[in-house]
Amino acid sequence: MTFVSFDGVTVALTEVQDNPAKYARALERAKKTPGYAVCRCLPTSPTAPLRLVIRRYGALFHLARWPDDGHRHNPKTCSFYRAASQPSRNSNDTLAAIRTIASDLDVKLSTSLSVRTVDRSTRQSSGAASGAMSRRAAPLLGFLQRVWEEAGLNEWAGAPSRGWGTCNAQLVSVLGDGKLNGKPMQDVLHVMRRYDVDDGSCVLAEFQSFLDRIKTTPAKSERGLLIAELRSVEPSKYGFVVKLRQTYETFFASKGVIESAADSFRPAWAMIGDATARVVALAVIERTKDDNLRIIDLALQLCNSAFLPCDSSFEVAMANRLVAERRRIVKPMRLEQGDAMLPDFRLIDTTVPTAIEVYGIQGNAQYVARKAEKQALYAREGAPCVAWIPPTVRLPPAA
Repeated sequence: MTFVSFDGVTVALTEVQDNPAKYARALERAKKTPGYAVCRCLPTSPTAPLRLVIRRYGALFHLARWPDDGHRHNPKTCSFYRAASQPSRNSNDTLAAIRTIASDLDVKLSTSLSVRTVDRSTRQSSGAASGAMSRRAAPLLGFLQRVWEEAGLNEWAGAPSRGWGTCNAQLVSVLGDGKLNGKPMQDVLHVMRRYDVDDGSCVLAEFQSFLDRIKTTPAKSERGLLIAELRSVEPSKYGFVVKLRQTYETFFASKGVIESAADSFRPAWAMIGDATARVVALAVIERTKDDNLRIIDLALQLCNSAFLPCDSSFEVAMANRLVAERRRIVKPMRLEQGDAMLPDFRLIDTTVPTAIEVYGIQGNAQYVARKAEKQALYAREGAPCVAWIPPTVRLPPAA
């Protein structure tokens, strides 16, 4: 367990993440003086404390990794750890859809968040003929997975559990003062907070403030993005009703949007409502002319019960087992073209990191060919690998 210090108190990091309102004033004071919090994952000297950034997100404050300091944290237990040889993806690519500038994310999404509803014929295709290369745009799922990785939510350090409160804290600490389609991240993206009885009014007010910025007029539609845990999708008279955890707000979606999501994110769609899994949604929301909230685009990410990202129900079962056995693991995220041969999971508590391959699909020629290619790669490199063909597999012991 990692402890943190600020404003004269030392508490467990999970306590701060799960109860941000309780520590808001103390973190606000620490942000002013001395300007940072301190991580206690390792013994530190007074002259070189393990500083943490205190970031304001809405009315609350969250802790984030100090720039270029991740390698100093405890690699076995601390969620702020980041290897020195692990640079931010696309940090030097000026045309990348997602890049890191001064430790903040700068994102260009393929979805427009501000749409004119009149005078469309007057729009000019400026720059189209200039010959200049335009910046790439990220799909919704690519953005969600990148943020998940930046927040360290694809890693597990052997803790007994992880809830949505921790996910929220780690996500907003990464999003911070970033930009999305040229706008401040906090103005256009809301990460749903875990409902707290003692702070319920603040949670509701914060969410309502976000929803109030989503407006549709005869001239323009201002949209918003929402990251939340999906609870259910139910048919209605005019399409579907999408229900999210942590809120009773109603969201509508057309048949086309739902059918597209069901087809594009089949493993996640099949496990909606399954108690062993979690499905995280990134939704693009706008208002109808009747002032209802409508989802116009949707990406789904399948996770295990502790919000580790997974690609199939078999991976969910494996991830749940690894969490139950308190193993230390990483789920490599396939975000770029060269990531195709990454393992399903990687055990990092063995003497040598061990790949875990979950071979759940049988009888598919393309899948079998890819499986053979990966097995040949492991054999060629002499890399340890555990192959799981359900139902059972023996894992190597932790070092």
